[in-house]
Amino acid sequence: MKPNILVLLILFLGLPLAGAQEIRTWTSASGKTLEAALADVKGDQVVLRSPAGELIQIRLNQLSSADQIFVGSHRTGRPPVAPGAGAAAPEAPASPVLEELFGRRLEGVKGRRMSTGELAGKKIGIYFTASWCPPCRAFTPELVKVYNQLQADHKPFEVVLVTSDKDERSMDKYMKDYDMPWVAVPFGDKRIDLLKKKFSVSGIPKLVVIDDAGQILSANARGEVTAQGVQAFDRW
Repeated sequence: MKPNILVLLILFLGLPLAGAQEIRTWTSASGKTLEAALADVKGDQVVLRSPAGELIQIRLNQLSSADQIFVGSHRTGRPPVAPGAGAAAPEAPASPVLEELFGRRLEGVKGRRMSTGELAGKKIGIYFTASWCPPCRAFTPELVKVYNQLQADHKPFEVVLVTSDKDERSMDKYMKDYDMPWVAVPFGDKRIDLLKKKFSVSGIPKLVVIDDAGQILSANARGEVTAQGVQAFDRW
């Protein structure tokens, strides 16, 4: 994991806000936790106060979705609303780099949707694949197994599928038939061709792993997943 995913910068910022917040558990996008109170919000920077009184600054999009909702309620003065409790949760803010690559929203099976902002702090596998491709159908179960294990281990990893199918029905059926737990760039999105060009895709399947700043961590992650399984994650 990159060392700057959850860098805690101790700041000497003066007095705490009036009406001090209670200590609560905060969770980063990568799964790390911290006990602290909300001290201030400055743009996209969240300032927390530890039980020892230290002030800690972290970017909003490096927090979990639930914590981003909590911070949003602090800004508006309204109590946080859990998803499904009568109001839609606000989307996590996406970085310009990730939004340029994938757009603002990604889609999965069974109506699953994800804000691109939820990719913050994660290693991202861009999976170029299609239902009509025999090598893709052979590799996909391997990737599903590795993905599910990394999720069970609370590793900050996500897969974004980029299809080469000719119609949306084939893409959806492929994802459902192989129980793909990840998300995809929506069928027909112009970014599909742009991603293939950017990452020099001349054949499929191809798995490219990037960080949340768009830097390539592995251009041959398919071979690494096949050879190393979940251990490939720590080498990216």
